[in-house]
Amino acid sequence: MSTVHEILYKFSLEGDHSTPPSAYGSVKAYTNFDAERDAVNIEMAIKTKGVDEVTIINILTYRSNEQRQDIAFAYQRRTKRELATALKSALSGHQETVIWGLLKTLAQYDASKLKASMKGWGMMRFIWHS
Repeated sequence: MSTVHEILYKFSLEGDHSTPPSAYGSVKAYTNFDAERDAVNIEMAIKTKGVDEVTIINILTYRSNEQRQDIAFAYQRRTKRELATALKSALSGHQETVIWGLLKTLAQYDASKLKASMKGWGMMRFIWHS
């Protein structure tokens, strides 16, 4: 579970606090999961002429974050190349952005969003009003 979500959950004034935050997520672990098979399928999708984006999206969006980390590890072990790097060269635009976000651990994703939110004038305004 993401750290930001935990913090916001604890400070929330609304909602049913008897339900644990882990029950809120909509992406559940894929029941017939095989990281090696998924890594092979993604590798084939990347090598396909024109890139099989549908296969890549279907695999990565129907797996939990932990499973996506396992797939990335299996892919790197198999190809000696990071999955995120391979997908960056295969995808573009919004698909690339979403897939890169999906491949981050929850902590990495939270950190990247916090860093992005504090760039530029937003952070300066915070400093000036402190």
